[in-house]
Amino acid sequence: MKVKNDSNSKADKPRVRFYSGYKRYETPRSVTIGEKERTIKKITEQKRITDVKSGKRYNLFVCETDDRTYSIKVFDSGKTYRVSVEEEKGKHTDG
Repeated sequence: MKVKNDSNSKADKPRVRFYSGYKRYETPRSVTIGEKERTIKKITEQKRITDVKSGKRYNLFVCETDDRTYSIKVFDSGKTYRVSVEEEKGKHTDG
């Protein structure tokens, strides 16, 4: 399995471990922020998206761990991805 590092230089930068079978970075398996590794329990959504402005293509994974939901973007270049926390389980925001 491959580990990709985000370009963020913070000590708690997110790292994602991927399963790489037929192709590189096929499916995310865990997210590590700081010292804590969270195993991905379920991929709830997977999309292939083309950005309208830049024309860049990426795969979007929405993944659940025990306590959080993460959104992971993996670009075709394989060099950049973004990890964001969608929500913490059990917390609801009213808007």
